Amino acid sequence: MMSHFNLSFTDQYENIVRRMLLLPFFLLATMCMNAQEERTLMPVDWQAIKKEVKENPVHVKQLVARLSGETIDRTLTFPERVLAFYGQSFLSNDAEDVYRTDMDKSFEDKKWKKCLATAKKMLDVNPLNLNALITTGEVLIQMSQDSTRWKNVKEDDARPYINRAMRIFNTIAVTGDGSAEHPFYVTKVSDEYCFMRYYLDLWKYKKQTATSCCDIITLDGNSKYYDRPEIYFEITRVYELERIMFQQ
Repeated sequence: MMSHFNLSFTDQYENIVRRMLLLPFFLLATMCMNAQEERTLMPVDWQAIKKEVKENPVHVKQLVARLSGETIDRTLTFPERVLAFYGQSFLSNDAEDVYRTDMDKSFEDKKWKKCLATAKKMLDVNPLNLNALITTGEVLIQMSQDSTRWKNVKEDDARPYINRAMRIFNTIAVTGDGSAEHPFYVTKVSDEYCFMRYYLDLWKYKKQTATSCCDIITLDGNSKYYDRPEIYFEITRVYELERIMFQQ
């Protein structure tokens, strides 16, 4: 299921977020389309990450803190980023999802302060939750446009959250190339749509189908960042989290 920002975000604010996300990272995003053979892919080894989280949770939490810092940690390697982002899924097990409905409803009702507060609760549990990061960025941008009501909110207040989201997008990007042979790895279905829209500038889709390990999105057109007719996402962890939820 797509979350609210894929459906209701107005063009005005959508374009601001797209500008913040896409323009500073043009070369890296273009690499996803034009130079797959020149970069090293890092498919996620779920069992290895699960083992590392179990045996060294403090180490993984330290990597998560570095990945989610206010400023980028340029000493953080991509293997460490992968361990941080995908390892966080095992640390939180989607526990932040209990707040998602309230956050989405507050966004739809334009109750910005409540929406920010709920998004913060999600990020307190999982600081790498893309839904909460993009939502926070969107709300702060919208608030910044109403200087009469929100005098102290500036567009740049959204940038730390947008920047953190971009680090996550860059991490997802190294796990594959979107092909059937090398899908991008995700932990949530909503991350697929965030990644397509705000990283690859893909906004139109014909259909979504699922296999035993992948979501396959058939695209209605492409972008300068991605030129295949379909994009594959590996969803082993999505299925695992669903099983955990239904067992509760």
